[in-house]
Amino acid sequence: MANFNIDYLIIAGGGGGSSASSGYAGGGAGGAGGYRTSYGTGNISGGNSPVESALNLTIGTSYTITVGDGGAGGPAASPINAAPPPGVKGDDSVFASITSEGGGYGVGQNQGNGGSGGSAGGGGGGSSPGSGGTGTSSQGSNGGTGTSNCATNACYLGGGGGGASQAGSSVQGGKGGDGLSSSITGSSVIRAGGGSGGSYGPIGWNDPIAGGAGGGGDAGVLANGLVGQPGTTNTGGGGGGATWYTNQASKKGGDGGSGIVILRYATADASYTTTGSTPTEDTTTVPGQTILSFTTAATGTITFTPPPPSPFDGTRATTSVTGFKKTGISEGLKLPSGTNANQPIGVQGMIRNDTEETVDSSASAIAHYNGTDWRYFAATESTLSTVTLTNSWRAWDTASFTNGGNTCTDVTGGLVLGPYSSGSPGAFFYGSFNNVAGSKYWVMNGTGAHGRRAGFTRPTEFTVSYWGNKPTNPGFNSERAIWSFNVNGANSIRLARRNNANTQSLRIYSGNSAIATFADGINLNTWYNITLTFSENTVKTYIGVQGGSATTLVNETTIAGTFPTGVSNASNGTGFWIATNSGYVDWLTDSWSSLNIYDGVARQAEIDTIVSNGYQQ
Repeated sequence: MANFNIDYLIIAGGGGGSSASSGYAGGGAGGAGGYRTSYGTGNISGGNSPVESALNLTIGTSYTITVGDGGAGGPAASPINAAPPPGVKGDDSVFASITSEGGGYGVGQNQGNGGSGGSAGGGGGGSSPGSGGTGTSSQGSNGGTGTSNCATNACYLGGGGGGASQAGSSVQGGKGGDGLSSSITGSSVIRAGGGSGGSYGPIGWNDPIAGGAGGGGDAGVLANGLVGQPGTTNTGGGGGGATWYTNQASKKGGDGGSGIVILRYATADASYTTTGSTPTEDTTTVPGQTILSFTTAATGTITFTPPPPSPFDGTRATTSVTGFKKTGISEGLKLPSGTNANQPIGVQGMIRNDTEETVDSSASAIAHYNGTDWRYFAATESTLSTVTLTNSWRAWDTASFTNGGNTCTDVTGGLVLGPYSSGSPGAFFYGSFNNVAGSKYWVMNGTGAHGRRAGFTRPTEFTVSYWGNKPTNPGFNSERAIWSFNVNGANSIRLARRNNANTQSLRIYSGNSAIATFADGINLNTWYNITLTFSENTVKTYIGVQGGSATTLVNETTIAGTFPTGVSNASNGTGFWIATNSGYVDWLTDSWSSLNIYDGVARQAEIDTIVSNGYQQ
């Protein structure tokens, strides 16, 4: 199998800091976890460069990954005058053949030397101060030696924990050593700082001793309850040493911070699978590079797999694409698949499987977007399918409206709006008709004019197209219905125009809930087409203007569940309405010319044709 190179940053868990107790005051700090990397620059304390060679790995081979946890800080002594327990060494971190050693632990006053490790722990202070531990060559630094006094007062300072770039302090303050900076993730981050040692005396009580840069834990002071502070997670920072103060209980040492494993390689070289631990993947910060960050303290594996096929350059394939070629196995390329309603807004070059279309009697067809429309692969390019007009009321068309009359008949299905009589299936109230050649339309007079038709059954997926001209906006903070299905029922769908603090907008309802409110951009005294398409759970709203040839998609809303469809209503007052009803604050004053209902979800190209034909089609 093919080989490829990979860079790494592997940091072990930091060591735990020592506790402090009565008579044993200065807790030594934990050292940082071992620091190994093949990326960047920087020196371990003493001049040793940590930069190693990148690993050469094999596609198809499984490699171990372990993120080491931080060592526990020394627990509070019991009784409080007992010797303080030391911290615990951090756990190793591993990737393939690379192991970073866990950070050394800190020890308490008069308890001996700090523990050795990747970076070492600090020795305890006191009358018999302990030496700092020894850091592992090319992974970290030594810990600081404890002290028996300060310049101004007896302090019994614990030594600072070693950091990746600096040894722990052995002088007044007991500060932890600083870590090293790496830009393997695309930005500079300091990690593997040592913890700072605790004390007994004014310095430790009141003056915070910050941990080494890169996640080292602070020493205990009065402000933090004298407890050693933990190293930062995923930095391998050492835990801070605890401090004791007169008449206080014994104090715990800080836990070491967990480690981290970061891998970086050229995206074109490989893909991967993992077990036991899932990394955070970044393929955007550094173009062309995949960066994997393992942050959970656990052991798992990673197996690198063949890379995906090389992408086209945008216009042509300059080399053969071989990644899809599979011999002797049952695999295939899966395209996005769905109905016409699932089609996205097209981008030239898109390809998908359309389950609603057939070519050569097959159950589906492969569709492509040609820059204007979705078309289907066949012996010849397919024509654009259209939705079916199922109902149409046209105030300008004598086939639908009779001059001077009070009815408007659906020219496709015969559904009649009006005339009104008690219990009748539909009615107009108080409307008027503008009877001018080339400009005929029904006028809603603002005092109750509307039409309704009971017994109307909504299609499963449908489109509603409405031509309207509004002379005035709704009243202040009011709303006018434009059209409704099943207006009085829980299954209603309706479109309304609203005025909220003199801001005009459209609002769509499903059931009794408003699901979308958006600006309409409509001017007064101008004919506009408003078309809404309804799929199973998505509604799209398009607006076009008289004299134009294109529409604008002004809103797309998806709801939880599905729209109520296919509902038949047989009682007076339900079914389909055009214009408002008494449930709204203001009556509609719009003029309308043509309202069409289609079975199916219209494409934007079809809606553009409606607009091109004008409000008297």
